[in-house]
Amino acid sequence: MIPSLAVPIKYIDILYALGNSLRNKNAVSEFQDVFSQYIECKYAFATSSGTAALHVLLTAYGLKNNDEIIIPAYTCESLGRLLIDMGYFVKFVDVDTETYNICIEDLQQKISKNTKAVIAVHMFGNPCEMDAILEISHNNGSIVIEDAAQAMGAQYGNKKVGTIGDAGFFSLGVGKPITSIGGGLIVTDDREIADKSSQIIGTFKEISNISKLTILIKMVMLPLIQNRISYSLIYDLIESRRIKRRACLKECKCYDDVKYKYTNIQACLGMMQLSHLEEFNRTRYKNAKYLLKKLAYIPNLKTPKSPIKGKSIYLRLPIWMKNITFDQRNGLVKELERAGIDASIAYPNSLPHFFSNADTDFLNTGELIDKTITLPTHPLVRTNDLIKIIKILKKHADFD
Repeated sequence: MIPSLAVPIKYIDILYALGNSLRNKNAVSEFQDVFSQYIECKYAFATSSGTAALHVLLTAYGLKNNDEIIIPAYTCESLGRLLIDMGYFVKFVDVDTETYNICIEDLQQKISKNTKAVIAVHMFGNPCEMDAILEISHNNGSIVIEDAAQAMGAQYGNKKVGTIGDAGFFSLGVGKPITSIGGGLIVTDDREIADKSSQIIGTFKEISNISKLTILIKMVMLPLIQNRISYSLIYDLIESRRIKRRACLKECKCYDDVKYKYTNIQACLGMMQLSHLEEFNRTRYKNAKYLLKKLAYIPNLKTPKSPIKGKSIYLRLPIWMKNITFDQRNGLVKELERAGIDASIAYPNSLPHFFSNADTDFLNTGELIDKTITLPTHPLVRTNDLIKIIKILKKHADFD
């Protein structure tokens, strides 16, 4: 089975990262400098995770208990969990069924002078309509933080996502555009926010030697887990872990675990991975475009669109069929699994319903939750995988 998400890691890169981390005690600072040059912003700071990066940013901006923050109703559950647990009032907006990103019309209706921040999530590596989001948000006195966790290297206009809003953050977790087995990055051009972020991160603890060893073991294991044969053997465990993780996010979470520093060995691997990012993204883009070209002829099948000024990296390709039922969608996912394709549902929960059982006014989100599957586009996908995907989707094109 081919994984839904994968990032190639070579053992020679792991060996280099290990050796360099023992020699270079300033690897984290070097990685921050290299990343800020790549992303073309003034300041970049590494954190223990993407969640930690957002935690630091919100703290640096001085947001207070019960301050209103807008996020999309369709995105990762961990985003809502963090904001709720930090004491903010979370207001959800619907998403656009063509982009999977914030619906501009719904944002316009729901934002107010009470809104302190809008978090623009670039879903599946597809850039948000940033011009409109910035105009609406700034007109209401709200900052815009870009959640570019899935979109490292994507562009909007002549700028890379993450650098367009007031600040942005990325994730280096497994399954993101590049990985260092955990980690996150804050980016900003604002000197004051940069200084505050640096001070906050400076208060975080160093992880234990046992935790460092665990990271190294995960590095060594990742290429084995992403192998088609071993992935097939442990797929049931992976799917069970996905379900358990989501269930846990319904409960309050202690975020003290974000208050740890990024490590030297992760920074060394991160620099190696960053050197491959453009190559990885070109392959994702090529695979996605191949699928989009072939899928264009399938009736009732909806594929994502990017803004006129946007260029997606297609971390994965979300699709949905207009007339498919919830059960038919799940059956299609199972058929792809049997054919060796992990076509994950990705996000099975409408966040308003997940956190408060409220589904009113989120019609687009509800439709995408019930009908979406995501197709793998990563560099480990082969042409025969793409052909297999297209064949199965054509077979199921006539749901009515």
